[in-house]
Amino acid sequence: MVNSEDKMVRVPRDMYDAIGELIKKYPQYGWKGPSEFVRDAIRRYVEELKRREILLERAKKVMPDRVKVILSKFMGPEEAKEAYEKIMRIEEKDPEKYIAEVVKILEDYVGAKLADLIARRIVEERGV
Repeated sequence: MVNSEDKMVRVPRDMYDAIGELIKKYPQYGWKGPSEFVRDAIRRYVEELKRREILLERAKKVMPDRVKVILSKFMGPEEAKEAYEKIMRIEEKDPEKYIAEVVKILEDYVGAKLADLIARRIVEERGV
């Protein structure tokens, strides 16, 4: 039953049919119909977006300082400061792309393989 709080959303027929096929193929999820499937999909997507926001926030909080410390040990404070400042200018909103941009900056200082290793280590060590 539709109440005054419910809103209707239109989807193309082929998408609607695909939803029906998924409901039949995966009964273990317990979707009763297309509306329930769509509500579940939207809820999951919103949760994913929230997780990505948290990941980005953590990455931006941790990565610049850790890179600065690591590069200071390898190359000295000037190069470390330069890399830190470049990282602080990254405006990317997608966490994976943000981390990829950090890796690109690191590549200029330590090469591709080591840059990737450093970024992975920072992400793993801090739970980013």
